Amino acid sequence: MPITPKKKKQPTRAGAVAKKKSRSAITAEIKKLSKRAEKAREDEDHEASRKALEQILELNPDHADSIWWMADFWHTVGSAPPALKFYRRYLKIHPGDPEAIHMIASLGGGRTPKRASNDYVSMHFDSYADDFEKSLISELKYQAPKLVARAIAKVRGKKPPPADILDLGCGTGLVGVEMKPLAKTLTGVDLARKMVQIARKRGIYDKLAVAEVTKYLRDNRNKFDIIVNADVMIYFGDITALFRAAAAALRPGGLYAFSVESHPKGTYTLTDTGRYKHNPKWLRTIGKEVGLIERHNTTGRLRFEVGKPVPGYYGVMEKVDKKK
Repeated sequence: MPITPKKKKQPTRAGAVAKKKSRSAITAEIKKLSKRAEKAREDEDHEASRKALEQILELNPDHADSIWWMADFWHTVGSAPPALKFYRRYLKIHPGDPEAIHMIASLGGGRTPKRASNDYVSMHFDSYADDFEKSLISELKYQAPKLVARAIAKVRGKKPPPADILDLGCGTGLVGVEMKPLAKTLTGVDLARKMVQIARKRGIYDKLAVAEVTKYLRDNRNKFDIIVNADVMIYFGDITALFRAAAAALRPGGLYAFSVESHPKGTYTLTDTGRYKHNPKWLRTIGKEVGLIERHNTTGRLRFEVGKPVPGYYGVMEKVDKKK
């Protein structure tokens, strides 16, 4: 393709109209178009959403929400270059925004972090909290909590004694609902404050905390018989520190149960969804190093994404004496 000099940008028709409109009229038009774009996203009419967003950006090129949703549109349809362009454009308006930084990295536009930042996790899930369960259960057919609970039951056998259970990354309490019948005490911890507020309304937890999960584990040594996390490790790449802290927080013979998005090679990889996939073989290796030995595993769908099933790996590890 020949390289040609850049032409002076001519004002678009919408841009010319915008100059003639009052500020209040432009604001009203943007509000109308924003509602149209949101409704189109809810209806999964991505093209209609894109058209509305483009009209907004002709009226106001620095409209941050529309820039973000344009990035999301290109991301959704699988086109990384324009998605990166819009995420970077958003980052110029909001320097240091953790979600934009993480998504840029996940699309190959920056250094791959070893895990999602605390700011990313708390911001992402606080903004998602109100629609979290509707999205996961109704739209994505999420089944990780049930499958993790089944995996634990396979290891514990029939009529096990009640256990002190930690729901790690408890979210709104979907895992807690499955674990409550097994619990002597049930504790939940999550980094997203709004998620914990919703979990508290269920009335199933004896204790809830807003904290970073690895630090919480380190601060609570030998406290739990079962630690369970479903779709928590997908925001960790290198899980070494997390496994070590979990082993320390378990009593001897305690169980660590988890779900991950499975990856057949290497150790872990950051995908363009912003989540990490893990090689189960590597997880078993790290587990053995810190005194967690796998007792059961199974595979199955975690949820659907863009109409396709996301393959998951469910593992249950037991804390053992590393010297044996």
